[in-house]
Amino acid sequence: MELLTRIQENLIVLWIPVIAGLVGWFTNVVAVKMMFKPIEFVGIPPYLGWQGIVPANAVKIARASNHIITTQLLSLDDLFEGFSAETFADKLGDVVDDITEQVIDEVANKYARAMWDNAGEVMQGKVRDQVRNEVLEIAVKIARDLGHDVTEILDIEKTVLEAVDREKSLMGELFLGVGGNEFKFIERSGLYFGFLFGIIQMIVWVMYPAAWILPAAGLLVGYITNFLAIKLIFRPIDPVNIAGFQLQGLFHKRKLEVSAGIAEMISTRILNAENIVETSMNSPNAEHMHQIVEHHIGDLIGKYEAHPMAAMVLPPAERPALRTELLGRIRSEWAEPGGFFYTFAEKAVDLKGELHRRLAALGNEDYEGILRPPFQEDEWKLIAAGAALGFIAGVLQLVFLFGDTMAALVQ
Repeated sequence: MELLTRIQENLIVLWIPVIAGLVGWFTNVVAVKMMFKPIEFVGIPPYLGWQGIVPANAVKIARASNHIITTQLLSLDDLFEGFSAETFADKLGDVVDDITEQVIDEVANKYARAMWDNAGEVMQGKVRDQVRNEVLEIAVKIARDLGHDVTEILDIEKTVLEAVDREKSLMGELFLGVGGNEFKFIERSGLYFGFLFGIIQMIVWVMYPAAWILPAAGLLVGYITNFLAIKLIFRPIDPVNIAGFQLQGLFHKRKLEVSAGIAEMISTRILNAENIVETSMNSPNAEHMHQIVEHHIGDLIGKYEAHPMAAMVLPPAERPALRTELLGRIRSEWAEPGGFFYTFAEKAVDLKGELHRRLAALGNEDYEGILRPPFQEDEWKLIAAGAALGFIAGVLQLVFLFGDTMAALVQ
């Protein structure tokens, strides 16, 4: 009764749960923003300022997740175990056409222009078809060698780390993209938890008013709401029934949906053809690829050099120049969009589908090991920031809302 009487005499105290809810919501919103923004350090380095936790630790976070990704999800040996060069050749239509035209352009147009022009469309078509079939055979051989030696050519971990280092917003986009529901929960839960704690705060303040109560309560609200929100998106790992309600960490509850989002993001933004090509072509392994293509294209050129017509079209003295020009041209376009290696990196395996299937099949601990690093990395700072903001809100509340009534409550 005394509690109700005091509340009735000072109805303004009913604002305490409302304010606590707003404080909990605001501190959680700030915590989410601080995880991802700003992308670059703002302030006076190294300590006076802030950079989003995820972009500041992007490479470190990627490396923490990479062990699971490279050992259990994207083992190159496993990915290419069923690789078929013949099946892949069906995706090389444009590549084969381009190489065919390069061969014809180098041989016919440069060294036998008059003979080629006088051959007529029918004969030119037959020659083009024959060259295309032979180029396709060579393409299959190149693809087979690339698939066989893929671990010497591609470096998944290095590709991921270099891509993240080049574009530090990638990791943030990944986690924001797949965890949109979870981050909304973090923000909303601050309002709910803050309001509930605010009721307790109100009761304590009404029964035992003291200058330190509201600031201390604000600190606790900011701390606890941030702490609970971050924990509840991962805990409990397995479903638990509590009073008829099934409780499970949000990321675990949406495992299939989140796995699809991760697969989409990694395959299109991180391990896409551009990044694979960029890393591979600037690594020592690039020479191994060049040796493969030059070996097989060299065989094709050698076949034409040995043809009886070659003596008429290509004098022996001019053949080395032709070989050098053709190999150089193919090599320069090898990694360009539409080129052979670019197409190999893009279409050799169904990276998105494989990644989705393997992610969905991961055990809960390994699955969490991919998603948890951004939250573990300096998460104490987010919780501390929530506590600090809550404390400030408590002080402001005390000064501007209850300054005039405090003396009356004490009496």
